[in-house]
Amino acid sequence: MSEVSVVKLEPSFIAAVRRRTTFAELPRQIRSYYDIVYAAVRAGQVTKAGHNVAIYRNASKQGVDVECGVQVPAKFADVGEVECREIPGGEAATTVHWGPYERLGEAHDRVIQWIRKNGRELAGVGWEVYGHWDDDPAKVRTDVFHLLKPM
Repeated sequence: MSEVSVVKLEPSFIAAVRRRTTFAELPRQIRSYYDIVYAAVRAGQVTKAGHNVAIYRNASKQGVDVECGVQVPAKFADVGEVECREIPGGEAATTVHWGPYERLGEAHDRVIQWIRKNGRELAGVGWEVYGHWDDDPAKVRTDVFHLLKPM
């Protein structure tokens, strides 16, 4: 189990599809979101410059606003459903999750518990940066982040 740490990040951008869904439905839907983004990449409409990312905003029991996409080198003009979205800068609590995506909730819980235990506050935006795929789930890396409110 990886430790939680705080990092200072500069804003960055992703090419993403935005949807309102629930965490229960997301595993069945997420692939189709990335398919839309990668169609724009293959068509040369978007320049991929990194890993896949999922950003979560406005999470509640009723649902979550999710932005699924790929890191890009700079801002770009929206292309249909594929929008230029910002990963916010600032301090974020983070940990590394090694293992299957189905267990990512445990990493999010660990970060949120650390934030509360250390007297910090969530700023309402969390995200995952997915490492390279491996057929061995134990070798699949996902970096989990939660933006912190300034102190």
